[in-house]
Amino acid sequence: MSLSIYQQKNGSWRADLEAYGQRKSKVLKSKAEAKKWSEIQEREFFLNFSTDQALNRDIVITVHEALSRYAKEVSFYKKTAKKEIQRIRYYQNHLPYVDWPLAHYKSEFLKQWENSVMNRSIKPLKASSILRDYSTLSAFFNWCRKDKNWIDFNPVENVRKPKKPPHRERRTELEELQAILAALKYLPGSVPETKMQEVGLIWLIAMATGMRSGEIVNRPLDEVFLQKRYILLPNTKNGTSRKVPLDDFALQLWTLATKIERKSSLKVFTINDSSRDTLFRKARKQAGLEGADITFHDSRHEAASLMARRVKNALTLCKIFGWKDPKQALIYYNPTNDEILEELNMSSGLSKLMS
Repeated sequence: MSLSIYQQKNGSWRADLEAYGQRKSKVLKSKAEAKKWSEIQEREFFLNFSTDQALNRDIVITVHEALSRYAKEVSFYKKTAKKEIQRIRYYQNHLPYVDWPLAHYKSEFLKQWENSVMNRSIKPLKASSILRDYSTLSAFFNWCRKDKNWIDFNPVENVRKPKKPPHRERRTELEELQAILAALKYLPGSVPETKMQEVGLIWLIAMATGMRSGEIVNRPLDEVFLQKRYILLPNTKNGTSRKVPLDDFALQLWTLATKIERKSSLKVFTINDSSRDTLFRKARKQAGLEGADITFHDSRHEAASLMARRVKNALTLCKIFGWKDPKQALIYYNPTNDEILEELNMSSGLSKLMS
């Protein structure tokens, strides 16, 4: 391997790498970035070299082996790495014929798996879960086809997929909110002293701002700008950054959050994603609402439905929630009949003709 890292006249750093018969050069802002890039690039050179060697020797790669490679080379570098790698292990253990050569894998095998998991008697998978799996598997097969040239087709494309279920329109009733907060032992307006109480405040913040659970739970203190009245999300789910504006109520909630005793932690909250999920489910059960079909993510629907009544410009609402497609507003805006009637009565000018 040959590696040269040097600073250019304009202050930037150039890395020139040659390894395994391949060469590449890149300009970066710092020496550290250049060194990190060269390490990643060297690994990619090696993987490409290994792939070419395997193909030249006509080595047959199985679906199981290809999934392992995808987990190491692609999934590992995603924000959702842990969850996706777990799912890939599930595919390796449950998809039919994973020991078959990748080039001979058939769409009918995927349909066979779909039918078995949707029709099983214990915890059958819903159509929404199947569609998410097909999305992951399609990305995997496209990587095998486009990046590795192992196959010339994507088996997922020929599968007739289940119909996409209707969007959730679940709103949280006041009585349900009070019951779950009571189960979490959280009194609104107070600074949480336990992890259960933190979940209560996190839930209220989610309903006030429309932020996702992970965006709240994992927020560091230096991204909370109370004086400027916004929360900075430098890297969101859709790959872009955004600022979440704080109205008076949201500002009050985040102010309480910053007063939590966190010792040396750099995060606002001391709880993690897994514990938040577990404690919320436990509180829902204790509140007698286990069968009420309430999820934490419904808070995003609640926030959108409440904000839409105040923010009349749909594009502004999209900006707040980070939606690139305005159609997302139709998914998350779920007004109740009473709310619709209230707006109709406020805006109707025809009634004046009768007075």
